[in-house]
Amino acid sequence: MYRGDSAILQLNHPHAYQLANLSRDIKFSFRKQDLLVYTSDWFSVPPHAPHGQSPKLGTLHPCMMIAAQAAFDAS
Repeated sequence: MYRGDSAILQLNHPHAYQLANLSRDIKFSFRKQDLLVYTSDWFSVPPHAPHGQSPKLGTLHPCMMIAAQAAFDAS
């Protein structure tokens, strides 16, 4: 990982991984930003819809907030 990156890894953060409703490890990079058009290409309701009819897929576990903030501040 690079400066400005944060990751949720199943092996390292099992509770955060489960709460985020992830299907694989994920890395966030705060060094680059892209604008995404609000369409079903990028935002759609997941098949099992754990949060109702919303494109929200999961939640960032509180234990990940410090790491995410540090990565954001470093970017």
